[in-house]
Amino acid sequence: MDIENKKLHIEVTSRCTLKCAACPRTTWKEITKIPFPKQDLNIDDFVKFMDCEGGRKVELLQLCGDYGDCIYYPDLIEFIKTFRNKKFRLHTNGSHGSPKFWNDLCKVLTEDDEIVLAIDGLEDTNHLYRKNSNWKSIMQAVDILSKSSVKLAWQTIIFKFNENQLEQIQELAESKNIRWFSLKTHRYEDTNLIPTKESNIQTHYLFKPEYTNQETFEIEPKCYRIKTVGSDGIFYPCDWIRNPRTLYSSQLWKDRYWLDQLHIKNTNFDNANKIIKDWSEHVRSCGLKGNAEVLCKMKCRKEVSCHD
Repeated sequence: MDIENKKLHIEVTSRCTLKCAACPRTTWKEITKIPFPKQDLNIDDFVKFMDCEGGRKVELLQLCGDYGDCIYYPDLIEFIKTFRNKKFRLHTNGSHGSPKFWNDLCKVLTEDDEIVLAIDGLEDTNHLYRKNSNWKSIMQAVDILSKSSVKLAWQTIIFKFNENQLEQIQELAESKNIRWFSLKTHRYEDTNLIPTKESNIQTHYLFKPEYTNQETFEIEPKCYRIKTVGSDGIFYPCDWIRNPRTLYSSQLWKDRYWLDQLHIKNTNFDNANKIIKDWSEHVRSCGLKGNAEVLCKMKCRKEVSCHD
């Protein structure tokens, strides 16, 4: 089994307490003027979806949301217990969880699992992007988790407000015995968040006007590598396309039979991978014809390498 199929990215819920500027749920509300609907992955449907040769060979379930945060999934503990024969990597903002929740979570996780805490600043700055986050509850979670056997990582996205705090943030993380790393981004929504140093911006993913032209681009689709099961139960070619600014203008949405075939109620992991492979060839041919999606040109043009 190829390495791409040993990991599966899952958004178990669309629930989140934060209002981050560049989050798809924030964008959704700005566009539609209504909150993003609450969606929780159905465990029974997912069990059936994974009950096939390829599903059983998946080794790592990465719970990382586009719209939601896995710690707000009402069935998180049950979900982990159901798939306890696999490793887990949980990505979370770490806010508003009770001590009981974190202690219960630690009981079902092992030293083979990992929690990645998305913390973008210190007490005086983290909330500037991660609006509605609660520093006291985050530090409470850190203290509980650091006493468990689970592996911990602290992820900091670089913004204008924290680019001069990175060393302090790293020191705080490492003082808690947590592995720290920083990430550059190209998504800000609020221009006040853009770092002053271009070296701190993920420039190779920035939009360029020529991407809207009907020019040929050699596309190397990463659909087969970066697959995501959304909280709506759809097995998407990638998580990037799920943003409301890209999904609803995409060919994937216009030709919705692709999405119908990819709902976990209608297929299993093996068959869904075959459909994704067909879709990736469609994406490749669109590039050669000059009508590839703008998103595909930004993320999957030949010279761009994949960054999970």
